[in-house]
Amino acid sequence: MKLTTRFLLLRAAVFLLFGALLWLTFIAIVEDINQRWGHELAQRQVLFDKYRTLSPLISEIALARKMAAEPALIEMALNERDPVLRRRGLQILEDYRFRFSDHSYFAAFADSGNYYYNDADNSFAGRQHRYTLSPGNKGDMWFYATLTADTDYQVNVDPDVHLGVVKVWINVLLKHEGKTLGVVGTGIDLSDFLKQSVGIKQEGVDNFFVDKSLAIQLSTDPDLIDYASIAKKLDERIRVDVLFRNPADMQALQVAAQELLDKPGGDLLTLWVEYQGARHLLGISYLPELGWYDLTLMDEQSVAVLQGYAWMPQLFSLLLLLALVALGVLLNRWVLYPIRRLHEAMQTIQSGDDSIEPPLVGKGEMLALSNSFAQMVHVVRDTHAELERKVRERTEALQHLSEIDPLTGLLNRRGMMIRFEEELSRQARQDGTLGLLLLDLDHFKDVNDRYGHAAGDLALCAAAKALGDMMRPYDHASRWGGEEFLVLLPDCNEADLLAIAERIRASIEALVLDTGQQKISFTASVGACLQQTPQTPDAMLQQVDRALYAAKAAGRNCVKLSSRAELS
Repeated sequence: MKLTTRFLLLRAAVFLLFGALLWLTFIAIVEDINQRWGHELAQRQVLFDKYRTLSPLISEIALARKMAAEPALIEMALNERDPVLRRRGLQILEDYRFRFSDHSYFAAFADSGNYYYNDADNSFAGRQHRYTLSPGNKGDMWFYATLTADTDYQVNVDPDVHLGVVKVWINVLLKHEGKTLGVVGTGIDLSDFLKQSVGIKQEGVDNFFVDKSLAIQLSTDPDLIDYASIAKKLDERIRVDVLFRNPADMQALQVAAQELLDKPGGDLLTLWVEYQGARHLLGISYLPELGWYDLTLMDEQSVAVLQGYAWMPQLFSLLLLLALVALGVLLNRWVLYPIRRLHEAMQTIQSGDDSIEPPLVGKGEMLALSNSFAQMVHVVRDTHAELERKVRERTEALQHLSEIDPLTGLLNRRGMMIRFEEELSRQARQDGTLGLLLLDLDHFKDVNDRYGHAAGDLALCAAAKALGDMMRPYDHASRWGGEEFLVLLPDCNEADLLAIAERIRASIEALVLDTGQQKISFTASVGACLQQTPQTPDAMLQQVDRALYAAKAAGRNCVKLSSRAELS
């Protein structure tokens, strides 16, 4: 055999061996990157699913809990036969009906079993008492199970057989002095809620929500939902066993669910399961606000970021073979050295550092190959950055929604308390002062009663704009209650505080609103207080509340400072 032939065979053997090693390395890198990317993608997908589901529920739960604390409703539950107290309680329920997103409410009392309900169409005006619950009726077991629950509120998907509606119910316990008097709350239409949560179609992604017993609470398939889980025995519920046929997958899911309960705090666990006959990545997160788990399933293809680059090692092997045959002498310079550089870059990326700039090495085909590798790295990096940007934008949007009053555009109570605590901390560090104004629109109920709630909303918006026009750039204003506004004035002395308060009062007094049918005007009472020594938010709020009370006692449409109010 000639030396040329032997050398050709030797180079062919080297080529085959190196090509095989390159392929195995590429496969290992792809698998590792896909595993890492899959976990990161699952984290972001679960976070997105979590917030889009919690968003329509958080405000409704808070409003339902506020309704459960209304004294008139508690008095109605304690003295339901008293027609005056009963009428007052029903008025409170009707007031809250307009504030719930579904414009519906329900109230059921433990002593009588009476169930009250009204919907968005006001279908049951004057006859809100719909029926009487009975422990012997299986359809009413949700009520008696809720009374004995160990949580103040629950979210339950349940068809009401009496009313003929299927809703996501928010059940809040009505309590007085440690005694449970009943259950009150609201409902969200199931079809609308499914569209907002699990109903968003994403290629290769399925989403479910299950309770602590792993019974399915939300699914795009209504037949899979375990309605009224709270009233069922464990063996009667529709659990995720129907989704995962492999017992090992169910066991792994149960272990993961228990682990999330043992260490709450927004953790996410992922595991590979068999779902619908294919391999899927399952992301699991616990939502303590609802007592549910978020299960997000993503098929293997949707998490494989390098799936379309299988041609790269093949092209590289072809170029290497041509280089070995045509340029044997320059093998090290044109092929082996570029391979080594690219391999080092791939190992660096494999180790988790994708911030490096992939090297552009060699000439001709090798340069094209390194460019392709660089583009691949840039695609992965840009995709990762884009996902982080979207999650950040959605998180900021949700944070904004949770802190802003939708009617007036001012801060809501939660947003103001955050600024309040920040300003108190800053003023304590800088030994500064902090002013506080509490405004209440005088006889606002008369505005609503005489001109309608639309006119009342117009008055609230006009008062909010008047506040904004009078405030300094670094002041904060919020809608504190129904017709109450709270204004935070950092670095303010007593004279400035009273001057700003008086300008606000005068500006509101000067408002004349044209509703299209009549013109209305109104006034505001203002309480003021000034922090000159370190105080807690509660202490300042109590002072400014007493000052507001003094302003009302003085005939309304005036400003009172807390120290003067306490002396009077």
